[in-house]
Amino acid sequence: MRRRVGEDGGHVERLLAAARTCWGETPGGDGCVVAEAYDEDLRIVVRTLTVARAVCGLLSARLAVLTRPEWSPLARAFGAAQDPRPELPPAALVTSKAERAVPRDIPVVHVHGTGTLQAYALFPDQGPCSIQDELPARVGAFFERHVWPHRELIRPSAERVAWRARSGYQVRTATERRQLRHHGCARLGIDADRPTIAVLGHVPARDAELFGTTAEFAAADESANWLFLDPVPAADHPRIRCVSGTLSTTMVWSMADVGVTFGDSDLPAFGIPVIQAGWSEGGACGSTHVAGSPYEHRRLLEEAIAQHAKGESILGPEQRERARLWLWLRRCGADVPTQLLPHWEQGDDYARALAVNLRHVEPGGDPLYRAVGRMWQRREPMLTRLDFGDPAALSTLGSTR
Repeated sequence: MRRRVGEDGGHVERLLAAARTCWGETPGGDGCVVAEAYDEDLRIVVRTLTVARAVCGLLSARLAVLTRPEWSPLARAFGAAQDPRPELPPAALVTSKAERAVPRDIPVVHVHGTGTLQAYALFPDQGPCSIQDELPARVGAFFERHVWPHRELIRPSAERVAWRARSGYQVRTATERRQLRHHGCARLGIDADRPTIAVLGHVPARDAELFGTTAEFAAADESANWLFLDPVPAADHPRIRCVSGTLSTTMVWSMADVGVTFGDSDLPAFGIPVIQAGWSEGGACGSTHVAGSPYEHRRLLEEAIAQHAKGESILGPEQRERARLWLWLRRCGADVPTQLLPHWEQGDDYARALAVNLRHVEPGGDPLYRAVGRMWQRREPMLTRLDFGDPAALSTLGSTR
């Protein structure tokens, strides 16, 4: 078994045997935790099952897994009940593909890819609520309460994370950036003296309204260049270029004076202001300018272009620091190290590495269990690798200055 189902039966049997050895008997109890694991990628499926097992242990609940037929043996090896039909309502839902707009009246844990283990959680303690409506505000409140006040302690670690995160952006100095910018503008046949707006991360089925607003604004605008990574109706406009697959990350970042994104973006952490035209978990952490309506979106675009024309930026120093802290929280503070799972980048060797881990670790003593217990007890919106309520834990962040 590599990353996807149906590959290499030998790996499959070794992994199933290791999972049965690690997880032992089927969890039992009065309640039921439902895990949704419909992905083709083994890494995502295993993360979902692992978190679900931890929640089962915390709640003394049974495990029911809704999955593809190919993953059913793996689900049973993790202790899933033979009858997958869960009782209604279950005690919790653990999923890799949360339906953001659907209101829930049970706790939902949304497991993410990348890193070792990342997950967001929503606890509807005061009635049904949806991830789309509630999660950014709760993540923002967590950031304001636990991250921003400790920015001095976190800053050295945040700088290291930012340094690693820019590995795909191979520009070291402002002079190199200017040279690449002029080269890119000449290559695309646009005026390097005008500000350049890069439009990134559009999901057609989800972001239609504000993407349409962006395209209409760009078609009517005479003062900026526009780089779209998706096709737009006005692609024949003299200052609009569709550059999907034609420019490297280094070139896009060098040319962009302002970004328009439809989700999370690292750009503000590196000095490029972002107008966020879509939803993200960290939208309330203060690193981007969030457009809540077409009117607000047009206003922000006008302001960004006007500020750039005066040699200024809509990205302030505090906003840039918030962006670096949010980048650190996503990639480090909320990435839980666990011996139960290999790192995401293990890639094609993931199944073998996972089988080795599961044969040599005791689940109950793993940091994942402490992280899940802390998140559940405090109703926190994400798993965290450290206890943000413990001054001693926070003080270790500054020990590697």
